[in-house]
Amino acid sequence: MTETAAEHDRTEGHTSTARDTAIAYGRGAVGGLLIALPLLLTMEMWWAGFTVSAPRLLGLVAVNFGVLLVLQHYSGLHPDKTAGSQFRAALVAYGMGIAISAITLEMINVLRGGVALVDVVGKLVLEAVPVSIGASLAMSHFGVEHQEVERRKDEDNFWGERAMALAGSMIFGVSVASTEEMTMIGLQLHWGHSLALVVVSIVQVHAILFAVRRGKGEDSRRPGALRSLVEEGVGVYAVALVVSAYLLWTFGQIGGETGLLAAADIVITLAFSTSLGAAAAELLL
Repeated sequence: MTETAAEHDRTEGHTSTARDTAIAYGRGAVGGLLIALPLLLTMEMWWAGFTVSAPRLLGLVAVNFGVLLVLQHYSGLHPDKTAGSQFRAALVAYGMGIAISAITLEMINVLRGGVALVDVVGKLVLEAVPVSIGASLAMSHFGVEHQEVERRKDEDNFWGERAMALAGSMIFGVSVASTEEMTMIGLQLHWGHSLALVVVSIVQVHAILFAVRRGKGEDSRRPGALRSLVEEGVGVYAVALVVSAYLLWTFGQIGGETGLLAAADIVITLAFSTSLGAAAAELLL
């Protein structure tokens, strides 16, 4: 067995000690705050806890858990990368999100007396989304080397790339989708502004993907390289648009009463941010 293969086997069969687990969870807590602290201090997120309907909140929790599984696959709380350990780590990450949100909101007196229990639960469930995402990026945040993670990125396929784009879109999108600014900006756009946002978004996606490929040593002059880059860029931007539309719908920023053109402008506005996260996902994870 080669040295690389032996290292791979040790990675897959890694047995965690209590100290390893404690360090991993400590990294996760700091990572959660690193990503989510601005949202824990944002009024729109507090209000959304009782304005977003229960079915939409549950839907967001389900989608977020899928994103957490993707993040555990490529980064995660812990270096163990078996299917069972990744599922458990995703559960722990969301549980940490609930706990950190509760402690933080209590410290700043958002969960003060008189707030209905259902509203408290809504706030915690919602705030736990960005915290759990940050916790699941802990290994990447703090530069923890992990050979298996790098191998998975290098051997990625079409659906793996789209999954990473989805996770990257959520990281950037959830931080602004709840704010009124997205609706205000979208409604004041003319068609020229919308077109410019789409063009700039697509250009930035391709620029980031090109830089990532160059960083991995890929030859941009090989036959089919340009076509592959364009196809991947269009796919990544499409993922960013879908995630933007979903998050805006979840937070009630768009709906049946919004109007198709107005909704499209608002989605394009948010996609300016989510496309950045989708394209840079491999760097973030």
